[in-house]
Amino acid sequence: MSIESLKALFRAELDELSAYRVPPAAPAVKLDANESPWPLPPAARARIAAVLHASELNRYPDGRATKLREALARGLGGSADEYVLGVGSDELISLIATAMCRSRANAERPVVVFPEPTFVMYGMTSRTHGWRAIGVPLDGAWDLDADAMADALERTNPNVVYYASPNNPTGNCFSRSRLEALIDAFPDSLHVIDEAYGPYSGQSFATFAEERPHCALMGTLSKVGFAGIRVGWVRIHEALSAELEKVRQPFNLNTAAQEIATLALTDLAPVIEEHITSVVAERERLATALDEHESLRCFPSNANFLLVQCAGNVGELCAALLQRDIAVRQFSTGDSRVRSCIRITVGTPDENQRLIEALRDILG
Repeated sequence: MSIESLKALFRAELDELSAYRVPPAAPAVKLDANESPWPLPPAARARIAAVLHASELNRYPDGRATKLREALARGLGGSADEYVLGVGSDELISLIATAMCRSRANAERPVVVFPEPTFVMYGMTSRTHGWRAIGVPLDGAWDLDADAMADALERTNPNVVYYASPNNPTGNCFSRSRLEALIDAFPDSLHVIDEAYGPYSGQSFATFAEERPHCALMGTLSKVGFAGIRVGWVRIHEALSAELEKVRQPFNLNTAAQEIATLALTDLAPVIEEHITSVVAERERLATALDEHESLRCFPSNANFLLVQCAGNVGELCAALLQRDIAVRQFSTGDSRVRSCIRITVGTPDENQRLIEALRDILG
C-alpha cells in the first residue's frame, strides 16, 4: 500500500486544516503565549519536590484523580463527580467532541457554535472530529452579538456552544445578561463557558452551572503559573460527566500532574493569588504605557494579556520586536479585525519595561 493510499484514509476535514505550530525556541522576553510570567518561589518548589519524592512513580496514577477532583470541589464548588479532568482544556474539548457527536435529526453532522474571534481549538478540534463548526462574529465592542448568536442557534440547533469569558484574544468578559439569555433560550444545547482567564477577571459563572444542568464550566491551571503540567477540567452535571468519563483515557493525567495540581489548589493557592494580583497591576501599567502611542489602541482587558490594534504594518512591528528578543502574538488568519492587532501577554515588571522601551525605540 502506498503512502498516498494511506493518506486517503485520513478524515476529509483534515484537508482544510493546518497543524498547530509552536515556535521552536523561546526568546528572552516571551509575551506571546498567555502564561504566567512568574516562576514559583523556592519554598513552593521545595514543597512540590517533597510530594513528588514521596510518590510511587512505579505505579500507575490514580485513574480517577480522586484527590484533585476533591480539591476542585472544595475550591470551586459542586461535587467531585461533577469534574472531568483533561490534559489542559484542549483534551476536554476533544472529549466533548468525541462523546457528543451524535447528529441531530435532519442534520448530516453534529454542530458546534462559538463567537469569534476566540480560542482556535473550539473550531479546530471539532472539525478534526467531523463536526460542522460555525463562528458568529462578535459585535463592535467584542461582546456577544445576541441577535446573531440567537439566529445561529435557532437555525443550526447545535450540540455544543462555547463561550470564552474572558475571551481570547480580545481579553474582555462577555455580558452576563446576554450570555444568560442565550443559555436560557436554548436549553437543548450544552453551553460551555471557558473560564481559563477567569482568575484575572474577578468574575465567575459558577452560579450559571449550579442553576442550569445544560451549562458547564471549563477551567485550567495553565494561565496561572502551571502551564507545564497541562491540567484542565470541566465542571458539568453528573449525568453528563458520567458519559464523558466513558471516553476519557483512564490514566490521562500522570501522577506528577495530579500531585502538583492538587498543591496548586490547596497549599500553594496563596502563591498563585499573589502572582495574579501582580499581573493585574502590571496589566494596567502596561496598558497605560501603550496608550501613549498614537499608532496603538489598547482594548480593555480582564485577562492576563492585552489586545492592541496597530495603525502600521503589524508584521514589521513584530519582526522589529523579535530582533530585540521580544515575542508577541500576531494573527495572520481568522477574523479580519484582529489581523491588524497584536496580543501581548503581561510579563514581569522588567519584561514589560523592556517591551515599553522597545516600542518607544521602534515607534518613536
